[in-house]
Amino acid sequence: MRKSAIIVILLVLSGVVIAGFLYQEGFFNRFFFDAEGRYDSSVLDDMGVLYSNRSDIESYNEGYSESDNCPWGFSHNGIDYFYYNNTDVIAAAPGLVESIELRDWGPETWHRYTIAVSIRFNATVTLMYGSEPITNSTQDQAQQLVMLDIENGSWVQKGDVIGKFLRVNDGAHIHFGVYQNDVARDPTLYMS
Repeated sequence: MRKSAIIVILLVLSGVVIAGFLYQEGFFNRFFFDAEGRYDSSVLDDMGVLYSNRSDIESYNEGYSESDNCPWGFSHNGIDYFYYNNTDVIAAAPGLVESIELRDWGPETWHRYTIAVSIRFNATVTLMYGSEPITNSTQDQAQQLVMLDIENGSWVQKGDVIGKFLRVNDGAHIHFGVYQNDVARDPTLYMS
């Protein structure tokens, strides 16, 4: 009897640990996502741009490509928007801020520190706003983090300001990607 009780307790504890891990990794959002009546999450077909005014960005380059047979010569899973310093970055679609990740690509890279903001539109579609200040400075990364106006668990509407952009140098940009079922898709397929 005592052995059975220990096994049951261990199984319950294991279940709690696994459920906690899955919750932290966004597993439940993927399968049980609910926009709570904030917007129609059935299909993303009216996505906007990431800027308030065209004059807020210098350019957008390196569009979506699945191969290196393109003008920029490499596969690219999004669109790069080259903002001017301290310019508003806006939400292209509504959703739930699922994660804000500080990334370190290692000392050998020329753009070591970045920030990735993931906003879940529905159970299958996530929008990723990658702030790439093209810097090897943790201070620049920390400054960009301070300039965000959102946090994990926040809801945004299309056109809401996500934050301001820190332009450290001419290569700094927002890398914008759309993922359906965790596979990169061409963002222009979802734009109005």
